[in-house]
Amino acid sequence: MLCVQACLLLCALDLLPIWTDELFTLRTVAHPVHEIIPIVQRDIHPPLYFILLRGWAKLPLPWTGLAGLRAFSAVWALLATLLLDLFWTRSWPALERWLCLSLFAFSPCLVLYSRMARSYSLQVALALLSLGMLQRWMQKPKSWLSGAGAVAAILGLLYTHYLPGVAILAGFTLIGWRSVGEPRAALFLVAIAVGYFPWLVALSEALRRWREASGFSSAYHLTGNPLLEQVVKIGFGLVSLTIGESFLALSLLLTPVILLLGILGARKSKLSRQIGAMLMVAAAVGYLGVSRWVSYPFIPARLLWLLPFLSLAVALGVSHLQRPAVQRCVVVAILLSYISSHVLYFRRENFLNLGYAAPLEEIAATLNREAKPEDVILVDSYNTDYQALAMYLSGRTRVIALDQNSALKARETAHSVGTVWIVRNTRDISPGGLTTMVWRESCAGRPQRDTLLERYAPWQEVAMKIAGFRPVPTHFYQITACGPAAGDSDKVKK
Repeated sequence: MLCVQACLLLCALDLLPIWTDELFTLRTVAHPVHEIIPIVQRDIHPPLYFILLRGWAKLPLPWTGLAGLRAFSAVWALLATLLLDLFWTRSWPALERWLCLSLFAFSPCLVLYSRMARSYSLQVALALLSLGMLQRWMQKPKSWLSGAGAVAAILGLLYTHYLPGVAILAGFTLIGWRSVGEPRAALFLVAIAVGYFPWLVALSEALRRWREASGFSSAYHLTGNPLLEQVVKIGFGLVSLTIGESFLALSLLLTPVILLLGILGARKSKLSRQIGAMLMVAAAVGYLGVSRWVSYPFIPARLLWLLPFLSLAVALGVSHLQRPAVQRCVVVAILLSYISSHVLYFRRENFLNLGYAAPLEEIAATLNREAKPEDVILVDSYNTDYQALAMYLSGRTRVIALDQNSALKARETAHSVGTVWIVRNTRDISPGGLTTMVWRESCAGRPQRDTLLERYAPWQEVAMKIAGFRPVPTHFYQITACGPAAGDSDKVKK
């Protein structure tokens, strides 16, 4: 199983282009450790992942650059599978054990996020370790070794990312302390506070920003309705965690089935009631934390640490189905969905969030080939990955990231150059339609050529039509040339 999982995780690590968060990782680990800590502190990131990654990058690896950093995440996903078995499934009957491990190890969601140069898979491994050590300590409260192990694991998790660490601590503080007694629980929390003291100022700053929910990502609503937006966020997260983010439309039918099996499995769970209650508290705290901070496409990555426990519940749910024939049908359906998702992933097709498979290198190649030094390139900074695209550009043509602060400068520059190149998402989410306005003003009275890239799947177009998008876009990205270099005005679709 681990060999197959390793192939999925470590094959073609440069398949997808870099994106902004990975670019931050790449630039940060280029610094020595004594510089990494203040860099991530200013960006309110805990430092452990970046410090470990810095050490990993110095090893003689078969991968170079971004692929090498992504390999680090893949290794932690493999370790997470081992930890899931060590703490949770090793004593299970063979069918339930291997079904649970397979659901987790081959999950399209795990494969997607464990091949990114981010700390998601490290969070999964440390969450499993933290809850595993807490479970052992709660079973044997007098075992100081288990208690110390739980302290170390949770500190490691907190120094990797605030959200899962705080969520699991909340679960223990509200539920788990009863098993170890008040004195031990108090000592445990004091040990956590002492161990995390060096980073408490950064944590307080992160909490301040979270309360303010600063940033465009947290303010952007797909629906414009705060209540309906929560439905979108929950739905997007559940689809990703159950069937992944690159799938055939038919696989969507499996999402409610898998969730119902998870509910059945949770009711029949072999976990103690206290661990189950702790997980429910942690999941609620985790969702409240992430839903306030990010928009819907980024919910699953921040909650990936819950995936192994969903796999536990689903495996138990399948095992409690009364008819073997129904069990086999469900397992085969999930297996086929997983396989189709992996095929589509490696073909870069049918992504739920097309930004992950965005053709940034192709866009940059077009601009590097056709844009002249005297032209200007305007890039929508609200719904395109401007920073990642800039890394692929040659730099010979002036680039302006289009936002509210640069709009006036962009308008003035566009009217003073021969050809304006505009890179934008076909869905304009900029405030007041700023991107569209600058695009129309820049192209008024000039020859125009549009190149459309990254086509939406047919079911996505139907979904957007149902959601009320008018007009319904057919592609994700668009390059517009306005001026002499545009030639005729026919659309080119790729």
